[in-house]
Amino acid sequence: MKNTISNIFVILYLAITLFLRLVVEAQLKGYWAISVLFGIFGLLFLWALMKNRIITPTILGLDKYFQRPSQNTDPA
Repeated sequence: MKNTISNIFVILYLAITLFLRLVVEAQLKGYWAISVLFGIFGLLFLWALMKNRIITPTILGLDKYFQRPSQNTDPA
């Protein structure tokens, strides 16, 4: 996916999973571990999509402002 589409996907995915966790946690009546596992699974799924380069999000557009250090190995 393009970076912009990937960013939108990540934002929507995180918002929807957070909303679902808040809705489900109220119904679990104190079983917070299930909510935590649900959140961990959601983040692992998102990580797997990024690792396999199905989505290629940037840091929500902030990568333009941060320069990566160059890999110059010039002998001094």
